[in-house]
Amino acid sequence: MACILKHIKNTASNCSESFSGVGTKAYVAFIEDLETPGVWSDEMNGFTPDSFTFKEGKGFYEIDIKKKSGKVTSESNPQGGGFNNVLTFVVNNNMNEMSYILRTINNVDTMWLISDGTDGYYAMYDPQFAPEVTSSGDTGDTPDSDRGFTITVTASPARYPLARWVGVPTVAPAEEE
Repeated sequence: MACILKHIKNTASNCSESFSGVGTKAYVAFIEDLETPGVWSDEMNGFTPDSFTFKEGKGFYEIDIKKKSGKVTSESNPQGGGFNNVLTFVVNNNMNEMSYILRTINNVDTMWLISDGTDGYYAMYDPQFAPEVTSSGDTGDTPDSDRGFTITVTASPARYPLARWVGVPTVAPAEEE
C-alpha cells in the first residue's frame, strides 16, 4: 500500500517504502558447522526462524561489502526444477586478507546470508545442495578505478525465489592468533 496523506502539512501515515539493494555485510558459514540444517517453510516462503543453529563455538563470519554493490537475483528453472538464487557483491577492502578467505571458501561448502533491508535475510542455501561460490579479482588500472573481488554465490536449485530467513545470525567468536 502507498502512503495515506492526511494533510499536506502533516506526516503521511501507513507508508511502505520499498528500497532496492541489500545490506553492507554478508554472512558466510561452513555447512559442516551447522548443528541443524535449514528447514524450508511453505508459510514463510523461506526458512523457519529456528533454522541455522551451530555446533559449539561455530557460527557465521561477517564480510564487509562495498556499499551499493550487492544484489540478489532469482530466475526459475524449467517446470518443477526450482529456482536459481544468485547473490553478487564486491569486497574492495582488505584485499590480502580476502584472498586468504576466498581460498578457504573455494575449498569448502558454505552457506550465505545478506540483509534484505527489512527484518530478515536472503539465504543462499539448500539443505541438499550446497551453493556454488565463484570469485574474480581486479586490481584496477588507474588510480581512480574500482578494485576488489566480485563474489557470486549461486543457490540452485532452491525451493523459493529470493528465499528468506527471519532470525538473528549467530556470529562465530573471534579466533585468537
